[in-house]
Amino acid sequence: MRLKPSAYLILGMVRGGVGNGYAIKRAVDRSTRFFWSTSFAQVYPELARLEDQRYIIGNDDPHGDRPRRSYRITEKASGRSRTGCEAGDRRASSSATRDCCASSSPTRSPKRTRPALVKHMRDHAEELDRQFREDILPLAEIAPQQGFRFPHIAARLGADYYAWRANWFAQLEAELTALHNNAT
Repeated sequence: MRLKPSAYLILGMVRGGVGNGYAIKRAVDRSTRFFWSTSFAQVYPELARLEDQRYIIGNDDPHGDRPRRSYRITEKASGRSRTGCEAGDRRASSSATRDCCASSSPTRSPKRTRPALVKHMRDHAEELDRQFREDILPLAEIAPQQGFRFPHIAARLGADYYAWRANWFAQLEAELTALHNNAT
């Protein structure tokens, strides 16, 4: 069965030790909020689906008077989420989801796949940078002429961020490739 993009995000969080719905929501708010926001109305049903599909196992873990359920990853999820993310699974369509999944697994992935994984992330970052500069920035450049400064400022920030992100992944790819070449 196909997993939703949010499932990959949640699996990455559970694998990283974020074990209940409340903590997952807080972790998403702190880590991916600029690219991917979520609500409790999304998190809890997705946790239930993942548990029904046996990707995670939940146990009752009350916190004071509040009922809570703690989750841990299963072997099924461990193989699925790692394989899907490393292969650049297109089902995880959000860049935040793929990058979050990928960033949770490079140290566990075989050394030979790390440069390829980061190359995929770099390629995606470069594509987002190109799209942003070609599609969004030109539209925002018109805003100051119409009396609106903020859209252009926000667009410049976005363009600079995507360029930085692409460059950062390029540097990481070069470092990992060098390590990989030295190890072989």
